[in-house]
Amino acid sequence: MGTVLQKSAAGYKSLGQMDPAGFKHHIAFETYQPPAGLTPFVLHFWTIRWHNTTGQPYISEQVMHRPYVDVFVSLPESGIQCTYRDRRDYEAADSGRIIGARLHPGAFHAFRNGSLAGLHNGTIALQDIFADADQAFVERTLALDDAAAVGALADLLQARNPQEDPQIAIVGRIIEAIEKEDMQTVKEVAQWTGMSDRWLQQLFQDYVGIGIKWQLQRNKLLQAASSIRINDAPDWADIAYELGYSSQQHFISDFKRVLGKTPTQYKRDLRDSYSHISDQVQ
Repeated sequence: MGTVLQKSAAGYKSLGQMDPAGFKHHIAFETYQPPAGLTPFVLHFWTIRWHNTTGQPYISEQVMHRPYVDVFVSLPESGIQCTYRDRRDYEAADSGRIIGARLHPGAFHAFRNGSLAGLHNGTIALQDIFADADQAFVERTLALDDAAAVGALADLLQARNPQEDPQIAIVGRIIEAIEKEDMQTVKEVAQWTGMSDRWLQQLFQDYVGIGIKWQLQRNKLLQAASSIRINDAPDWADIAYELGYSSQQHFISDFKRVLGKTPTQYKRDLRDSYSHISDQVQ
């Protein structure tokens, strides 16, 4: 019998989910703690289930991807999803189930030798990295209950024998500092690390696949989206100023370029989503 993992004690909140209430209403999402041997590489294992009886597919806009890589198995498709730079929509139609592992930022480097530069906005075939992960493996895994299925995925990752790499931990600390210390420029991050701008850029290209400037901008937009969700009447000028934008228009342009909608449109769509959910539960 393979590894069986336990659910995480606390619920995981995805900072990148642009409609958290809508996601929670439509999707059953659980996380599982990784075994000790995988904790340097795996943030958590996860399961997603949905059963859509409305006749209309639910569109979950995971617009604000953070610098994670997910290894996943499902009947329609299995693979390794790299970080997405821009907008991506996920559709939950009919019924479905996905089993996955979310790797720490930079940790995919331990499973795939060589630089990750340019590996974004796409999905890698599972067998390109894990030779044993053929269709028979996928079908066997999905025949198990959730705890055993995530255990089977954990066994697959452990069989690859990833080696600890201090650079992975450095990437994690830098991203955590950017998010918690509200650093807004490469220069600020370089001063915090004591390393050069060029070194930081190369580190992120090799271990994340995207430059550190993307991470800095993504953090700004994540903060902006959070402010918009929690404030009934957001002040766009104040949000732009707090995030270090030179002008309100620059902030709005950045937001629309990534989300495909202005902050005002985003707030209106959230209100419509909440209203629809309220009507369904009454």
